Amino acid sequence: MNSGLRVLAYFAIAVLLMAAQSTLGVLFQIGTIKPDFVLVLVLCVALIKGENAGAVYGLTIGLLEDIVYGNFLGFNALIKFLTGYVVGYGTRDLFKGPVALTMGFVFVGTLLYNLIFLVACWVFVPGYTTGLLVPKAVSSAFYNALIAPFMYAAVMRLEKFLNFYFETKY
Repeated sequence: MNSGLRVLAYFAIAVLLMAAQSTLGVLFQIGTIKPDFVLVLVLCVALIKGENAGAVYGLTIGLLEDIVYGNFLGFNALIKFLTGYVVGYGTRDLFKGPVALTMGFVFVGTLLYNLIFLVACWVFVPGYTTGLLVPKAVSSAFYNALIAPFMYAAVMRLEKFLNFYFETKY
C-alpha cells in the first residue's frame, strides 16, 4: 500500500505539472525555450530516491506524456526511463545537499536527456535533422537548473510527508 499511494501522489503531481507546462509554460518562456517541469521532476526523484525510482517514474511519466502529447507511444517513456536511471545511478554515492550541486546534476541530466533524445531520433525517425538542437539543449539545461532547487525542495518535502504518513502507527 505504501508504494501504491506514493506512485499515485507522484502521478497526480506529474499530471498537474504537465497541465502547468502546457498552459502556463508560455508565461515562463524565454525566446523559444520553455521549462520542462516534468523532466525536472524525474531528475529530482532520481537524485533523491536513486536509479530504480528514477527509472520507474521516468517510464511512467514518459508514458503519460506519450499518451497525452506524443505521436509515437513509448518514445518519451524510453528517453525519460534511461535519463532517470542514469542520473540516479550516477549520483548514487554523491552528496546532494548544496543547491549548486542539485542545479549541476539537473543541468547535466537535461543535457543527457537531450543527447538520448537526439540518438533516439536518429535511430527511430528517418531523415531527422538536428537543426538548432544543441543551443536549445544548453539553454533548456540552464533553465531547468534554475527550476531545480524549487522542485528538489518540493520533492524532499513530499518524501518527508509520505514517510511520516506511512511510518506513523495509529
